[in-house]
Amino acid sequence: MTEEIKSLIQLLALRKINEQEFLSTYFKGKQPNKEYCLKLLKDGLSNNETEKIEEALIVMSVANFNDDVFSEALCVLLSKDWHYSHEVIAMLLKNIKDPSTVNGLYYATELQFEYLNYDDTFQFARKCIKALAAIGNENAIDKLRLLTKSNIHIISEYAKKELRYKNLE
Repeated sequence: MTEEIKSLIQLLALRKINEQEFLSTYFKGKQPNKEYCLKLLKDGLSNNETEKIEEALIVMSVANFNDDVFSEALCVLLSKDWHYSHEVIAMLLKNIKDPSTVNGLYYATELQFEYLNYDDTFQFARKCIKALAAIGNENAIDKLRLLTKSNIHIISEYAKKELRYKNLE
């Protein structure tokens, strides 16, 4: 990530520019480009480059790139322990709602990353469960039902809550 992009992200985070200004500057006045973002994501994944991953995720979030073209790369990243963007990825997958991500999201609910050891409320697992609920197909519902039997009580409760919201308890 260049210093220029870091500064641009900082301006966005500090609300000194809005999302439209961010995208216009980032893409140099051109239309936001999903293909560029996907390439950035895949390059970051293949080279274990956290900065590229973070940049791609920020741009995807700001541009509302909620397309299943990103699903495969995001699912792979969901299980990798060399970055710190798991919760952001789970939220993006919730917005994408791609049925092909169900197994990856289910598997991820049981993952525990060292950098998240402080979180005794399992917010990463909660976000994965919410993504499963958003997908809402039969496979996702089956996975939620399996999660109600999790050995981790709080994960079990999150799954039960999502099933209640869908009237599927």
